[in-house]
Amino acid sequence: MTTCPRHGRFACVTAAPLPVRDSVRASVRGMDGSMTHFARIPRWILSCLLLLAGSGSVVDAQIVNTLSGFEDEPGWSGGAEARFAQAGGNTDVLTLGAAAKVQWQSAAGDSGALGSRHRVRVLGGATRSEADGRKVADSSMSHLRYNYRITPWLATVTFVQHQRDPFQRLQSRFLLGAGLRFDIVRQAAWELSLGGAHMSERESIREEPAADYDQRLSTFLLWVGNLTSSVEVNVTGFYQPRWSDWGDARATASGELRVDLASALAVGWSASLQHDSRPPEGVKSTDWSYLTKLIVSL
Repeated sequence: MTTCPRHGRFACVTAAPLPVRDSVRASVRGMDGSMTHFARIPRWILSCLLLLAGSGSVVDAQIVNTLSGFEDEPGWSGGAEARFAQAGGNTDVLTLGAAAKVQWQSAAGDSGALGSRHRVRVLGGATRSEADGRKVADSSMSHLRYNYRITPWLATVTFVQHQRDPFQRLQSRFLLGAGLRFDIVRQAAWELSLGGAHMSERESIREEPAADYDQRLSTFLLWVGNLTSSVEVNVTGFYQPRWSDWGDARATASGELRVDLASALAVGWSASLQHDSRPPEGVKSTDWSYLTKLIVSL
């Protein structure tokens, strides 16, 4: 489940491989604790939906995109996602995953044109995969971010983050950062923001004797545009060089296209490219991912 930025607080994302059982019963727990149940879905309908779906997770990303996918409205919003995939035959594969994100944003109050002064975001997730009884993926991520709006176009950025991914030799990565965000354009049709922060990093790599302590610059660029009333595009980029050696840098670029099919149904496509100029030995420097998803707004 993920947050729909324009059409509702929650949206279900379907992403799983075939084969599946004859039917599936799905349910969603709302923020008030109530349960919404869906009727059993015939296998042929579910199969058609899943043919459109890919897989992918922010948990696996070296640079976590915390900028998009949230509502710019006061109060609480957020969502949760659970994944279960299983395949058998020549190769037995089992994948389990979960992710959640929550945002609280203060009311405009006396700040007038400033809008909401305070915003807190929490993200987390984990994924695990096994093939023929052997673990082939195991990663987790948690992130806490706070923004304080100073002017209509300027806000602070403060964050803390922890990641682990043993299959990329990353035993742990701890980040602590603070900086500024500049909202250059904030219009109904499109938005453009950029920012920069100083980031302290502690990284432990498997089979290396000591942890690395680095100081990095973390910069970002975000563009969101409504091409039509039913088509939205957002593009995000991050660049994180080490202050003492700008040749040691991480970067990511991602984009998403969302098309509304009906009042409560949409389809989306997203792609991401990540690069680490100096990855641990035995780890490739560039990763990419692509995701197709069906979104049901609740």
